[in-house]
Amino acid sequence: MERGDDLNEERLRILGRYLADLSLVETVQYFPSEKEDRVVAAFDHRYYPDVVDASRLELRLRLNGDFNVQYFEEWAGEQWSCRWDRHPNTHNTRDHFHVPPTPSEAAAVDASYPPDPTAVLRCVLETVERRINDLWTATTDPVFPSEYAFAGEYGASYLDGDHGSS
Repeated sequence: MERGDDLNEERLRILGRYLADLSLVETVQYFPSEKEDRVVAAFDHRYYPDVVDASRLELRLRLNGDFNVQYFEEWAGEQWSCRWDRHPNTHNTRDHFHVPPTPSEAAAVDASYPPDPTAVLRCVLETVERRINDLWTATTDPVFPSEYAFAGEYGASYLDGDHGSS
């Protein structure tokens, strides 16, 4: 994917350095060749139960304040993912959340994010922390991505309206 001229490269580098300082983050790549419009943070696998093979966070930020942050977990050939977005669209409000385990327009819900990208990243990291805690709670009977149904348990503080039935 080609980088857009409106990429907020400076702010992405700042957010990447913030992520790099977290013990949860193993590596940060700035604008890698396969994803030139984002910063990619790989999480340390030791923070996850063995059932999760890998996890990462991808950040994209535009100069106008629009953003896309996506979280991924790899599970023995399956993927669990969700996405936080701020951009004009026809499926939801400008701020919206694409629910796990497979983000889609049909299952997106309206959201209200803070205006500052650093505060948005904190919301994302709080959600990831809740997710990791839930994974450890369910280690004896893990819920694989193909079995998971979103019930509004992640991000309740920024989701708008009735999101539990999505």
